[in-house]
Amino acid sequence: MTRCESCERLKNLASLNEIELIEEQLSLEIDLTSERIKEERLRICLGCPFLKNQTCTKCGCYALFRVSLEGKRCPISKW
Repeated sequence: MTRCESCERLKNLASLNEIELIEEQLSLEIDLTSERIKEERLRICLGCPFLKNQTCTKCGCYALFRVSLEGKRCPISKW
């Protein structure tokens, strides 16, 4: 598996507890997107002015969680 620089950047911003909770929830999900799509989405989120403290202020989701799910879309149609 390749290293996702955007994921690493976001993980460095979040607390360990937040990351553990997100990863635990993602382990229960069945509609995960590919790593490539996740990386592309996260790269877009990291440049968005609505991302505050790893959270999208438009929808309230943790960016790392939302970008990982196949059925989710950006609330302002950036991806």
